[in-house]
Amino acid sequence: MAVIRCCRRQFDLSLITVEPVLFFYMIGIFLSIPTFQAFVYDKVCTDKYNETFCSRLRNKTFQEDHKTEADYVQSETSYWILKKTVVERVPACFIVLFFLGSWGDKVGRKLPVIIPSVGATLSYIVYMILSIYPSSKVEYVMVPAALNGLSGSFTALLMSVYSYVAHIADPNNRTVRIGIVEAVIFFAGTIGVFISGVMLDNTSFTFVFAFISGCSFLGLVYAVIRLENLKSNTTRRLEGESFCKYWFLGSLKESGRCMKKKREGKRTLYIVLLIVNFNLFVIGTVSEADILLLFTRLAPLSWSQTMLGYYQGLETFARSLMLVTVLPLCRRFRNTTVGFWGLISKVIGLVVLGFSKRTWQVFLVTLLSMFQGFPAAVSRSLLSSMVSQAEQGRLFGLLAAMDSIAVVVASMIFNQLYPATLDFFPGLSFVVAAGLCAIAAAIMLWLHFDMRGQVLVLTQNVTGATDDKNKGDIQVEAHM
Repeated sequence: MAVIRCCRRQFDLSLITVEPVLFFYMIGIFLSIPTFQAFVYDKVCTDKYNETFCSRLRNKTFQEDHKTEADYVQSETSYWILKKTVVERVPACFIVLFFLGSWGDKVGRKLPVIIPSVGATLSYIVYMILSIYPSSKVEYVMVPAALNGLSGSFTALLMSVYSYVAHIADPNNRTVRIGIVEAVIFFAGTIGVFISGVMLDNTSFTFVFAFISGCSFLGLVYAVIRLENLKSNTTRRLEGESFCKYWFLGSLKESGRCMKKKREGKRTLYIVLLIVNFNLFVIGTVSEADILLLFTRLAPLSWSQTMLGYYQGLETFARSLMLVTVLPLCRRFRNTTVGFWGLISKVIGLVVLGFSKRTWQVFLVTLLSMFQGFPAAVSRSLLSSMVSQAEQGRLFGLLAAMDSIAVVVASMIFNQLYPATLDFFPGLSFVVAAGLCAIAAAIMLWLHFDMRGQVLVLTQNVTGATDDKNKGDIQVEAHM
């Protein structure tokens, strides 16, 4: 057993499994979001005007003198971000729901980790090729988006990683393990967004997309070499059953049964409410991802790409730091308390961001919303505690599919609301997002009181073997 000792603490390296795949993938994701947005912004502008005009459009005074042109570029970029989200997320939703989620439960949890990394690597290579040819039309960016979507995209990777961790985690330590996974996402995000602005301002789109594809490829190689193909062995294909019926129709039925299954007490209701709560939080979070670049480029902020990278890097670092330092200390609190705390932090941060007119006000958001990583970790932990090990893939597949739908809905809302409010209140989208997160906080508060004193006892088949001698039951107490 490989152990690293630091002062009085020791770290068992054998516990590191799927986290490096997620780390490399998320560096690419967080680098690609501002890079794609800046790439499309430049494409939209140069297709309509010329490079000299577009380079000067970043100047605050020039932007105010050419408000009509600036609003056009902002609006068109916002719509292309929406189109990319739809093209990428809708296929990913179906791939996860009908195929990859069930594959993890029926065959093994390794392939669902590998496929999204393959698709991401190929899509970033296509983006790199497009950036080499400046004359290529902005419409071509839909090609790599579709390629990524057909591999399951970010949706499939998160589903597969959380299923993998939930499969191997000690039930008494599941919230902390999932919190560490959340922290890996945001540590990778810290690196990705922090260097994105510097790289874009000092290199080229071609270099950045090549770097991203390299990161994704490293994660893919690690997954192929290192990961064990964990199996639950609880579902078997009936003799004579067609491939289509077994995988696609069967997967849909199983996801439906997972939701409608009669469970002890109010557990089914809790699952539904936690999924609703999670998706409201996702919709609120997407408002930042989709329009923050446009909002900060607009006067009076008029940020450079480097400044945006510094802000996003600081925000994600603060979020991840809280997940690995404060969240483990919160074990004596109920999960719902921690989740509510995180949601309130998110609400306050979004409201302040919406009304920000100065750079220092925007950076203040990093302190106010530093606990925003808690709700997702808490929701996933509670959900995984309410189903058996054999249902983890289906549950996280369903959650990932709902996440994709929430992202598409959020993009449709905010990428149309933002252009419509440019003239009178550009920050309105953030305030609306805060309202949705406030509803999520209200749901979490209700769950807090309704779950009080309850202990969920899950009976799981831990081996899935057909021989009764090889079967064992464990009881898991979920601290509510």
